[in-house]
Amino acid sequence: MAISGDEPDAFHNLLDDLVCHILSFLPTKMAYRTCVLSKRWALICTKILDFHFILPKISNPISSRQIHSVYAVLFRRENHIRKLRLESNHGCQPSDVYQWILKASDLKIKELHLDLNLVQPTFLPLKLSTLESLVVLKLTGNIQPKFSYCSEVYFPSLKILHLRFLGLNLLPFLSGCPRLEEFLLHDVLVNPSIKISFPLLKRLQLVLDISPDASGDKTLQIIVPSSLKVLDIVDFTPIKYESLDFFNGDLAALIINKYPDFDSLYELLKGISKVKSLYLSDETILFLSMEDNVEKLSRLPTFSNLLNLEVDISENCNWNMLLSFLQKAPKLKNLVIENCFERTKDAGWEVPSEIPTCLTTSLIRFEFIGIQDMKTELDFTRYIINESSKLEKVKIFPQGNKERMKRSLLKGSKKSPALLLV
Repeated sequence: MAISGDEPDAFHNLLDDLVCHILSFLPTKMAYRTCVLSKRWALICTKILDFHFILPKISNPISSRQIHSVYAVLFRRENHIRKLRLESNHGCQPSDVYQWILKASDLKIKELHLDLNLVQPTFLPLKLSTLESLVVLKLTGNIQPKFSYCSEVYFPSLKILHLRFLGLNLLPFLSGCPRLEEFLLHDVLVNPSIKISFPLLKRLQLVLDISPDASGDKTLQIIVPSSLKVLDIVDFTPIKYESLDFFNGDLAALIINKYPDFDSLYELLKGISKVKSLYLSDETILFLSMEDNVEKLSRLPTFSNLLNLEVDISENCNWNMLLSFLQKAPKLKNLVIENCFERTKDAGWEVPSEIPTCLTTSLIRFEFIGIQDMKTELDFTRYIINESSKLEKVKIFPQGNKERMKRSLLKGSKKSPALLLV
């Protein structure tokens, strides 16, 4: 931070609180280097609320200067801190982590982020599980954090809980967070039969896989509170959805492939059929396209509140299946299709005998991202444009010749060319 001549220091007129906020975005090691600038900067560093320590792999953690610096920063601290983030790839011992978290608990920490890859399991202080100041807990790593001397946990104030790649027993967490509003689980499940029930939950994200050693019934039960607004599920497991009812939230996103278990997917779709916005991945669309008889898609529930639908498609997308889905969304206003793969063959499709209700009554915006110069895709797009009587805007993002594609889409159409944006 060199300053030449009489040029004013860009930070000179900034309030200390603002400088602290700026420094909080840096790793703590870099932030503390500013102490050498002046007494003012040294004082500012004592007011930093957010700490971020990165401990890379080393051969001798005991003599590590970086480990000593973490101890120095935390144990000299007397005022409360807001956030502690620890990242370590075999760069410290579990006993170090234990002591740091214990000290952070004494300092009334609000947010704790652990991203640890250690040889031995990390035991977390029991004090952490009863800390009233803690509102955010994010644990990531191929470790098995356990609360020392306790099999049950109770977080009285915790609102956000993220668990990634831990491989632990979820039951203590699932029963000990009465005020939880956001829950993210990305893991290989040790116990595949789980029940998720948080009365105040607003956002739920599940990325699921099952351990080869898992035994017993593989079921997932989600007790959906009225507060839930966002549901995001990525699932390639044989888990059965035992119940998922009355989800009236704003947004659901599904990345599902459970072939040949179509019943499980239909059960899940039924549970989210009141959603307002829905995203379906190309894996989910491909899964639905695997039905050997498209007539079976009549089992799809009616999405009576659906206003926004976004779908990704792959090479083997069944276009008639997609239209069957539109038949089940009578109030749809916005449709976005994105082509994720370059198609090598034309799949073909049949013009339906019945026009989806949403095309004649409600659809106002249509986007097709990555459309290719293939007859099926052009015919399908032309059908959507021509049959949508309320359409106000169409955006097409082609992979091929734009002008030729635009002429093809408008051929024989009564729609205004100004409607189509390529």
